[in-house]
Amino acid sequence: MPSSVKLKLFLSLIASLFSTSALADIDEIYHISIGTNIERYNTEFSIDASSQNTGTDIDLEDDLGYDSLISTLWFSGWYRVGDFHRLRMTYTPLIRSAQATNNQDIEIDGTLIKAGATFSARTETDILDVSYIYSAYKSSQLEMGISAGIYWLFYSTALQASGEIQFPNEDQPSSQRSYFSQQKIQAPMPLIGISGIYEITPDWRANAAIRFLSLQLNDVDGRIISTEIGTEYYFNDNWGAGLSLTYFDLNVDVRNLLSNLSLGWAHNGVQIYATFKY
Repeated sequence: MPSSVKLKLFLSLIASLFSTSALADIDEIYHISIGTNIERYNTEFSIDASSQNTGTDIDLEDDLGYDSLISTLWFSGWYRVGDFHRLRMTYTPLIRSAQATNNQDIEIDGTLIKAGATFSARTETDILDVSYIYSAYKSSQLEMGISAGIYWLFYSTALQASGEIQFPNEDQPSSQRSYFSQQKIQAPMPLIGISGIYEITPDWRANAAIRFLSLQLNDVDGRIISTEIGTEYYFNDNWGAGLSLTYFDLNVDVRNLLSNLSLGWAHNGVQIYATFKY
């Protein structure tokens, strides 16, 4: 073999060792993730039978003994219906319970529960988050989109208390009494935002999103801000693992002729998940 040919082959080999393989398009049709949220929660709610007032703000973590640091399952996926169009859905179920002795007087739905009463509580939350994403910019490495959708909150809290309790239309509380209340909030709230996916290497991606809401509609008054930044590493063309940091803050008031319900809910933490794309 001539020396010139050997030199060309050697140079080609060196170039191939130091070159970066071509990036694949961000063009998968399905993207599915399942994992766990490990987050710190701060939750307050109030209930009152009057449409003009609100009851005592009850802090689930401080007043009722709920754990502030919890983990829960998390499911998410999107489907690409066109080159620039995606539909995304996220579902998060959360069940929490606790027992505690309240350290302050609490008013719930017109009933006064004096300090020292024993509480048992159970809260069930289901979150269905559905959105449409339009990719305003799309290249082989970067996809930037704007989103619009519905954040649907199903929230139910059951409280049982025993102790010194004063029911509505009574002048004085009486001891050794029991109280039970179950309140539900169902609030569909629209969300808009922006998101991006950046392919650092064929196996490694970064993503970020921010969404927000400020709404007054019928008997619902709500505000939400949601941010997320994370990364995903793929072991092959389809399977990978992801890690993201999240922050979420929600305040919603539901007012109607029968009652006022107010919920403040903030959490931040880490999502760890497995992901599949095709």
